[in-house]
Order: sequence, then structure tokens, then C-alpha cells
Amino acid sequence: MSGVTFEQLLDQYFINRVVRPATELSYRKVVRTFQTFSKALPGKVDYSLVLEWRRYILVTRKREACTWNNKVAHMRALFNFGIRTRLLTQEENPFNKAVVRVGKKKKKTLSTAQIKAIYIVMEQYNERERLLAQSNVINVRANACYPAWFWLAVLDTLSYTGMRQNQLLHVRLCDVNLEERWIDVVSEGSKNHREFRIPITSVLYPRLKMVLERSFAAGAEPDEQLFNVNRFDLKRKVRSEYENGSTEMGIYPIRAFFRRISRECRFAVSPHRFRHTIATNLMKSPDRNIQAVKRLLGHSSLRSTLEYIDEDIDSLRDILEQELVR
Repeated sequence: MSGVTFEQLLDQYFINRVVRPATELSYRKVVRTFQTFSKALPGKVDYSLVLEWRRYILVTRKREACTWNNKVAHMRALFNFGIRTRLLTQEENPFNKAVVRVGKKKKKTLSTAQIKAIYIVMEQYNERERLLAQSNVINVRANACYPAWFWLAVLDTLSYTGMRQNQLLHVRLCDVNLEERWIDVVSEGSKNHREFRIPITSVLYPRLKMVLERSFAAGAEPDEQLFNVNRFDLKRKVRSEYENGSTEMGIYPIRAFFRRISRECRFAVSPHRFRHTIATNLMKSPDRNIQAVKRLLGHSSLRSTLEYIDEDIDSLRDILEQELVR
């Protein structure tokens, strides 16, 4: 069946596999990227074409090696399925041996000064909105940081739990227990499909309580999404329902918020940087905190957690000073 199209191959792949909607979206996005580069049908893709695509991605588009390897993983799985089910005529997967070596980079974290700068910007937005509310003035100008109290709660949750973006989006109102002070992270949002429980700290508690109270006041049900900005912004709610057929919050409002805050702070801010930051800070004392970090991040193995051991430059300087003096 050398004439099979990518769309047909994808449809058969997802019929035979149960995957998350986000995973299916990811596969389709990678395939669209390839189709932008080449109009070749799957049955006509060979190793030389894959290498041309690799050069285009890494050299022309200047993408990171890990980005390319992610594309290879998706395409290799798709072609393995096609070859095994004889939808494709190739004897060998053209994406085999196409990965490139990825250098180990320093984890992207936020310094104390950077976190302080983020909160200063958001508190300014919060104060501005409070004054507008007191003046009975409706802020009609679209802003990714509106409402500020909601995004401050998002920031606090990321700062004090280390949640992934997808985990945050899957937290329901019923997953939060303020009395016993814990949040259930459900398997649907976890990368390794594990469900686990994380504590609510005293610093996180007030804003989390505010989101819960205002959500219930807005008519939310216990099994609905907790962090849903559409619930507090009618324009966003209408747009989301029109574009996605759902009033749930997806990844785009989060991306828009972090783009805006990054632009205003003049350094990169993202959900994963908060995750790396809390893990790296706790792992400065790995002998005491390694099991706690493993549990907090929901890792399956200690190997993943150990990657967060980072050199403490101040401690390293002290050691050098002592040794040089000696």
C-alpha cells in the first residue's frame, strides 16, 4: 500500500492505540511539520530524505537537538506501526539511526531575584485591577495577565508544588482538600500516568482557597477544572467555546500569560522553570530531601530526581577558597 497518505496512517495508528488527546495532537503536529518540508507520501520516505529534513530542522530552522529527537520518536513509532501492519512497503524504518546526541544542559531555573520580579509585576496588575473595581470602571482592554488574582494563584501553585503544566490543567475542584491540606494529582495529567498526592503549604493555601471559593460562587461543579480562567472572563469563555467547543481552559491562555510576563520581566518565565527551581533548591541537600523531591515531582525512579542535583556555586567557591588557602 505505497499510496497510503499520512492522514490514513495516523487514523489507523490511533484506531489501534488508546492515547491521550494531547498525544494525538502532538503526533499530528509533527506530521504537519514534515509535510511542510516534503510532499512525499509515507511509502516514499527514505533515509536520505530523513537526513535532509534533519539538516533543515537543525541548520536552517536552528532548532535544538532535543526538538529534532522528539520529532524522530513520533515518526519512528508511526512508521514502525505502518511497516508492521503492512500499510507501508519499507523493509526498514527510515527514521532509525536518525537521532542526534544531545548535550546535557544546565537546568533552567529562576533565581530568587527573578521570582521576586515576577511577583512585583503581578502585584502591580492586582493593585491596578483593585483600584479599577473600586472606581466601578470595567477594564475592557484584553490582557493575558487578567485577572491578576487568578494568575497569582497559578504562580503560587507552580512555585510551591512543582507541578507540570498539564498536571495543573487536570486538577479538579474535588482534587483539593483544604482541611487536610493536600492536592491529588491525577494520572490523566501526569507524564508517567501516575497518581500521587502533594501537600498544600501555608503560603499556597490563601490563594488556592480564593480560587476554590470564587469557582464555586461562579457555579462550578466539584468535578470541573480548578484552574479555568474562562470562568472569570466572559470574553475568553465565549471565544474558547467557539474555537474549541469547550469552556475548559487549555494551554493557550497559559502560554499567552507566560509570554506576557516574560516580556515584561525581560527574562524567560515558564511553568517548567518553576518545577526545575523548586527541585534544584531542595536537592541542594540531597541526603535529606531526595525522597521528598522524588515524591513531590511524581518521579518513578530516583535517576530522574538525581538530575536535579546542581552545583551550588557558593559552596563550590568556599571549597576552592579553603583548599587554595591550605
